Amino acid sequence: MDEVRLYNSTAERETYENMAALYAIVMSLEYLERAFARDSVSASEYTAECNKLLLQHKSVSQMIGHEDLKTFSSKYRLNCPAANRRLEVGIPSTIEHGNSSGSSGNNAKYVAKTVQDFITIMDALNMEMRS
Repeated sequence: MDEVRLYNSTAERETYENMAALYAIVMSLEYLERAFARDSVSASEYTAECNKLLLQHKSVSQMIGHEDLKTFSSKYRLNCPAANRRLEVGIPSTIEHGNSSGSSGNNAKYVAKTVQDFITIMDALNMEMRS
């Protein structure tokens, strides 16, 4: 029986490995969202892991150069509505909806959104995207 190769070059192999990493990140985020909704993980654990997965997703997405999440999800038949929503928002649910600590959670939400927008603008400028 002959071995079937998915790639013909090192660059193709790297692309497939990055796509596999992106798939794993999206699936992990989906299960994390489900676990948080069922109260299986604490808010602090959820926030830390969610932030880590969101950063990993941004890094791997830039390496692949994939056009967008919806295209990737439909192409590879991912059914991850919770992960898709979290990736669209870009911040953990605990920050988005605030937490029981009052206004500090609300401030953190706005700080996170501002930082996200700033990073997006910096990335666009670095890639020389101007309108």
